[in-house]
Amino acid sequence: MRRRQVLTIVLVVLAALAVAACGSSKKKKSSSTSATPAQTVSLSLGIAEKGKKASFTAPASTQGGIVNVTLQNKGKTPHEAQFARADPGHTIKDVLKAAAGNGPPPWAHLVGGVSAVAPGQTGTATLSLAAGDYFVLDTANGPGPGGPPAVKALKVTGGAGGSLPSTPTTVTAASPSKDKFKWVINGSLKTGDNRVTFVSKGDPEAIHFIGAFRLKGKVSDAQVKKALKQQGKPPPFVDPSTFANTTILDSGKSAVVSLPLKKPGEYILFCPLKDRDGGKPHDQEGLLTRVNVK
Repeated sequence: MRRRQVLTIVLVVLAALAVAACGSSKKKKSSSTSATPAQTVSLSLGIAEKGKKASFTAPASTQGGIVNVTLQNKGKTPHEAQFARADPGHTIKDVLKAAAGNGPPPWAHLVGGVSAVAPGQTGTATLSLAAGDYFVLDTANGPGPGGPPAVKALKVTGGAGGSLPSTPTTVTAASPSKDKFKWVINGSLKTGDNRVTFVSKGDPEAIHFIGAFRLKGKVSDAQVKKALKQQGKPPPFVDPSTFANTTILDSGKSAVVSLPLKKPGEYILFCPLKDRDGGKPHDQEGLLTRVNVK
């Protein structure tokens, strides 16, 4: 199937499907961070393009804890905001070098972020951010071929802990045994922007995202699994206009994210990522399931 490179602070993923233009909430003006009475922090980001480059606008620091992140896309193509906490001593230069490499270095810890946002729209996510040095990376398609990903350094200071807000649906990348995974879905998925709690599990080297696409006609699980192993044009049973994915989480992390599903029908949920230390793509190890979207 046709796939796209999903850039992260630490990863070039060759197995991810093309992301659909998504993001849905009303436009919001960029602003600095502020804490609400519930001790939740608000962090507003913007992104825009100039030639082949895109760049973030964001404060230099924010309080940590439970953080509501908004990303206003002022550009002409979809953009995302992947968050990663870095071990001390690493710079944006290290980030760009790692993003152009073949695998994730051990110094970056993926904690989710805002899924792809369509031009002129604003997307949101709720993250649990511990104090530390972070980088925010645009993991969606860039403004043009050859353009470097947008990267922004962000200092997170100590903040109040707490729990993520509840959502109607929880999607867990569970790991019943070593190198075996399965999706556990509590709740339902609907047409439109689904606000879900995404939980990532597995050994310490595991990383996951939620990918989705709609099926056309009858197709077997074996056909779908085979298609996900291939490069090139999507087979006729895939509706390419419905491709969507979340940002990436390390094992042991959770976030409240957006999963936009454009049309009703039968969808495949999958994760094409590999563990940090290699191995098979997770959709070949159990992270492949069907869901009915109404």
